[in-house]
Amino acid sequence: MNSEGSITRRDFVKTASLATTAITTGLGLQTMSARAAAPDTQPTLPKTLIGIQVEVNSLQNNLVKFLDDVQTRSSVNTLMMHCVPFEASWAGMDRASNPLGNFATAHPQYYRDIKMQPQALGAADFNLPDQFQKIREETKKRGMKIIPWMEEDNRARPAIKGFDELYEVDLYGRRTSKHPGGPCLNNPYFRNLLVAQVNDFVRSYDVDGIQRGTERQGPLGNALGAWHHGGDPGHSDPGQTSCFCEYCAAKAAKQGINMDRVKKAYLALEPFVRNGRAGKRPVDGYFVEFWRLLLKNPELLIWEEFWSESMRETQRLVSSTAKAGKPGIPVGYHIWQNISFSPFYRAEQDYRTFTEYADFLKPATYDNPAGERMASFVDSVTQNMFGDLSHQQMLDFEYSVLGLKEKSYAELTGRPAPGAQAQPAGQAAAAAPRAANPRFSSDYVYEETKRAVDGVVGSSTRITPGLGINIQEHNSTPESVRDCVEAIFRAGGSGLVLSTAYSAMGPENLSAVGATLRELKLV
Repeated sequence: MNSEGSITRRDFVKTASLATTAITTGLGLQTMSARAAAPDTQPTLPKTLIGIQVEVNSLQNNLVKFLDDVQTRSSVNTLMMHCVPFEASWAGMDRASNPLGNFATAHPQYYRDIKMQPQALGAADFNLPDQFQKIREETKKRGMKIIPWMEEDNRARPAIKGFDELYEVDLYGRRTSKHPGGPCLNNPYFRNLLVAQVNDFVRSYDVDGIQRGTERQGPLGNALGAWHHGGDPGHSDPGQTSCFCEYCAAKAAKQGINMDRVKKAYLALEPFVRNGRAGKRPVDGYFVEFWRLLLKNPELLIWEEFWSESMRETQRLVSSTAKAGKPGIPVGYHIWQNISFSPFYRAEQDYRTFTEYADFLKPATYDNPAGERMASFVDSVTQNMFGDLSHQQMLDFEYSVLGLKEKSYAELTGRPAPGAQAQPAGQAAAAAPRAANPRFSSDYVYEETKRAVDGVVGSSTRITPGLGINIQEHNSTPESVRDCVEAIFRAGGSGLVLSTAYSAMGPENLSAVGATLRELKLV
């Protein structure tokens, strides 16, 4: 990097080393705990948001030590506290299968018509009864913000009595129970649950914002396995794509969409996907056959957009509910990293649309697992619609259409790339080996941040990307972290969010964040 004001590697290593030494010896860098923030007239985001995603277990044992560590090492000024919408406190919940929990007692008066029964937390509950107030008192001393992070990701359906009735229905009338399925976006009871939790947080607790995250996509992408690891055994089933419930059917009918034709279209897609995964090549090839299916069954795309618009409706609902409960409160959205791998998902996640209701966006620009995830995406889609291409050809296509340029398939996996799918009929395509798992470069972080910044230009929506540190693959280093922090701000980012697990990040990497921010004169 030769631009004026950029950090030299020598200066970075020197600064990071001094920072780590000072912290470990207790002699040097002064914590920010002495600078309490002046009370705000309404919730606001820090000028440069330096957030960290936090699970219950990070705060359960030593809250003060944790806050001192992340603030001193990384200049963290915002806690994104993990608050799964359906893990407050519920009758019949299997505690052992739901270890993440929540930070605050649910107030039953908000939770009506949701098919479940909330209850107050008890002294023995893992959810830390009334812990939120203790956290708030400590963060205020440090001038830190708190933003509940309401996420749905790849966890299985919680064992809560009545919760199954909120979930999507697949092509054969079965309730979904795991990713990529989830609660139905058009189910009124699920929408009531979202409204209830947002109201509970903004009206009952002293929070500085709300962040919503949903790592899900529509029925076409799910049927094709078009996400990282989508082709792994047990991760996708075209017969289990969703949703085809009564609420979706009723809404579709009002829009003039024929549900019978939609089901017929997805039933026609199912054997195409199954045959591809078994190595049975169509006579005219994979892509031609896929395009033929789209031409004959336009409902495949109609239903995909129907689902995507339903997702946008729930996002608008979260924003309007939060701002009605606490005027001016910032509301943001986590963007699933599949936007970096799937051109189809990227098309559906238009940053411009988010500006209508989002104050900030956190695209997951995780460099350290991106190589492995991109390779797994290539593995999946070359088993059906792009089966005519070799893995390297598919990866080159990805880089071209997504505006990226990273390592070859062989470099990402540690072994030569297989050719175009040519297995004998009935023989399943072999899963591609993955051994090397190198990171994507900081160029990837720059390009994805810049694309997001350009996507919201002219609006007040801020881009605060997720900075991945030892996510999935423990391959982050202080220099890789440093390069990514620099890339985010060089691209115009307004902040960053350290992701995803504090316990895995490593003190040397956390110190690298703070050292880089100081060199950039951002803290």
